[in-house]
Amino acid sequence: MNPIVAQVLTIAGVLLGAAGTFIATTTTERTRWRRARSARWDDRRLIAYVEYANAVKQMVRLCRRIAETKDLLTTGQPIDLDAARTALAEGETERALKWETVLLLGEPATISAARAWHEQVWHLERILRDDHPDQPAFIDAYKETMRLRNKFYAHARTDLDVASDPLPELTWNSLEPPSTPSG
Repeated sequence: MNPIVAQVLTIAGVLLGAAGTFIATTTTERTRWRRARSARWDDRRLIAYVEYANAVKQMVRLCRRIAETKDLLTTGQPIDLDAARTALAEGETERALKWETVLLLGEPATISAARAWHEQVWHLERILRDDHPDQPAFIDAYKETMRLRNKFYAHARTDLDVASDPLPELTWNSLEPPSTPSG
């Protein structure tokens, strides 16, 4: 074989090998960078969802204690109503602050589920503002609140790629109306 042709083939082989190595290395590094970026945002999204859920859950817990004070539920501890209203206002402020992070980092389906959940909590509050709230209306609204909570968690778990079975169904044994003394 002609020495010039052999040299050209050798140089072409080296160039092809270098190009292949460059492409493989670039692809691997790009994949690694995307995976690290995704993990970083997943971590922040997890924190945002947890903090938001805790803020809304605190509001739900306060609503439940107000309901217990107004004899709508038989479980738990009664609470001073003025203190509870103040705590609800503070809880709403906290929830609104956490909501901004959910809006910034969350997936659209999770954001929609989160919005539906906190709007339902507002509905609970409206029922409880009445001096004599309707017990069946409150219990139905509370059940809907818990259903929407589970929907939020289901979307958040999907968004965060948490692989597991669906959340267990809710039971409502603790929401039995208080018994009335017999006569």
